[in-house]
Amino acid sequence: MTVTQGEPKVDAEDAEAIAAYDVALRDFAIELNRLHIAYGAPPYAAIAKASVRPKLTKAGINEALSGKRLPSVDALLELVRVISSPLPPAPEASTPRGQRELLDAWRARWREVKFTQRRAQMPWRRLRDTVREIRDEALRDAEAIRAAAYEEAEQIVSEARRMADELRKTVSDEAWGSTEVAEAEDQWTWDTTALANALKANLRRSVPVPASSEPASSEDGTPFWFAVAKPSPVFSLQGGAQPITELVPGVWYLAVGQLGPGLIVQTDLTKIPGGREGLLLDLVGIQRGRY
Repeated sequence: MTVTQGEPKVDAEDAEAIAAYDVALRDFAIELNRLHIAYGAPPYAAIAKASVRPKLTKAGINEALSGKRLPSVDALLELVRVISSPLPPAPEASTPRGQRELLDAWRARWREVKFTQRRAQMPWRRLRDTVREIRDEALRDAEAIRAAAYEEAEQIVSEARRMADELRKTVSDEAWGSTEVAEAEDQWTWDTTALANALKANLRRSVPVPASSEPASSEDGTPFWFAVAKPSPVFSLQGGAQPITELVPGVWYLAVGQLGPGLIVQTDLTKIPGGREGLLLDLVGIQRGRY
């Protein structure tokens, strides 16, 4: 498994093993449904009631027939036995030869699918570990950005106060006390302080540290993958009217936080001078992905 910033890379052999299990489980579920239909599609409740050992459940039957998971071999053989038997079964009826052959065939089929499942287990673990590593690195980078921007917000407030003091020294007491100057001072100070406080509030909410090591959902502010529907400009976090790069459709990008109405995103680092992230303001039509 290869780890790169932005998108997990799966080795060809691992991808092949994962895909092989997906196909095998899908085909297994299709054939199991064919069997169920061939014997009249008895209700799940009737199958569960007629089962003996192990005792089947409607939820377990649904998972097996829908291909959500591979049942145990004992649960599969009991499911096949009940489906292929008259409902309700005759008391103490022995297993007919034809049914024994059917059970043997499904036992062999189950072994093949189980083998592909085992081949896919380690690739799945490696893929999950890779996603966690990328996510953790993104969280660390986003936290560093947040700390730097928070400090800059504090500097904005301090600089505004310093400039106000400098301006106060150049104006006479009488002029400074006029209504026009007082109103302008209040508005200017309020705007500057509100801007800095809003910036700090957004930064506090942008990248909360999750309680577990599993990837959180995209709605709670943690990093998530997304794609754009059209070419979208990305601007510098330090400000500026000109884009520093552009996101293009058909590529997955990583959003690591929120700043005001926009997303802090990671993209091609070679195109972003002086930093590793940019600000995406146009969020119309973006497609959110999942880990």
